[in-house]
Amino acid sequence: DQLADNIAATTVTLDADELKTLGEASALPSEYPGWMFERQGDGRRKQLGDSAR
Repeated sequence: DQLADNIAATTVTLDADELKTLGEASALPSEYPGWMFERQGDGRRKQLGDSAR
């Protein structure tokens, strides 16, 4: 019974919104030093984005 249920579960189809929700819910937080690089680079990214216009 469990094997049949597990095999049946592989036929689940998710739409784009469901996949997005699942991805957001399962996203791992940035670890140090990654979050620090993101934080320190925010100003530079904004400058680069503004200059591209």
